[in-house]
Amino acid sequence: MKRSSFTGILLLAVIILMGACGEGSAYDELPKPIADFVSQYFPFGEVDEYTVDNAGNSVVKIRNGATLSFDADCDWTDINGNGSVLPANFLYNQLPPVLYDYIESLEFTNNVYRTIRTLTGVRVEFRDTYVEYDDATQAITYPDGEVKNASKI
Repeated sequence: MKRSSFTGILLLAVIILMGACGEGSAYDELPKPIADFVSQYFPFGEVDEYTVDNAGNSVVKIRNGATLSFDADCDWTDINGNGSVLPANFLYNQLPPVLYDYIESLEFTNNVYRTIRTLTGVRVEFRDTYVEYDDATQAITYPDGEVKNASKI
């Protein structure tokens, strides 16, 4: 009986220590909107580094994973998988629906490595190419200048 009590206490201590080491202090520094973003789209990644520049723009680096950039309002500006594909739920929730539907129609939702929010829309980067989406016209432009009207696809 004494042995099982000791084992139980030891197991509980190990679980508590693992939980304390799980996120680390970099995660604890994140503003709530950014912490929520990381938890939703990168739940298994450990926050390795969090920096803020003088303008209030933030960068979150996930250990062995993505680099996430946010503006002063905590809106994402650049999500770079650094060689890994971006989570499908991020694409579905964060890209304009017309752009997401277009990427899905190409069966490229598992091939998006980076997204960049620009002043006029969104750039989505694949392994060997990219598309740019214009918020005002809903046009999708390829590097060669070819334009697709996403609303007619």
